[in-house]
Amino acid sequence: MNVYTPVVTQQGINAAVSALEQGVKIQIGHIAVGDSGYTPDRNQTALKSPKNTAPVSGAEVVGNGQFHVTAEFTDDKQYAVKEVGFYLNDHEQESQRTLFAVWSHPENVLFFQTPIAKIVQGFDLLLTAVPPESLDFNVSGDLSLYYADEFAALTIAQTKALTAQIQSNLRQIHFNDRLLNLEG
Repeated sequence: MNVYTPVVTQQGINAAVSALEQGVKIQIGHIAVGDSGYTPDRNQTALKSPKNTAPVSGAEVVGNGQFHVTAEFTDDKQYAVKEVGFYLNDHEQESQRTLFAVWSHPENVLFFQTPIAKIVQGFDLLLTAVPPESLDFNVSGDLSLYYADEFAALTIAQTKALTAQIQSNLRQIHFNDRLLNLEG
């Protein structure tokens, strides 16, 4: 078994089957991370040591029952992420949401969160235990916007450099014109 494969919880399976029977879809809308490492249990209802929760930023269907999900994590604390929980959007209160799937490992760290880091983490969910047509994702935004500030700064720097180059070229043209006028 792959050490990065999440376990779909019993509550997650129940919710997916119920949604399929009702002709609706359940929505995964939040991803929580924690610093406790252990072997996940199908009957688990929450992370053992949650530290942070982020809305799902992006989601796409990769194949039959396989989804690529991303979230952006920021925190003012530092910790090693050893557990991840995928939560349904079935309640307003975070503590009442259904834990759909959980990943953890007793030793392996998924990533290290620090106060100075924005972590954009992608997760591949292969959900063979639930009907994939019963599942949807509540996406909070496009992660390409994550780089908006960086792209704006890069665009400004490039524009300034090009402006300086054009001004230099214009000065060279004026200088060449003066030289031609002196010769004539």
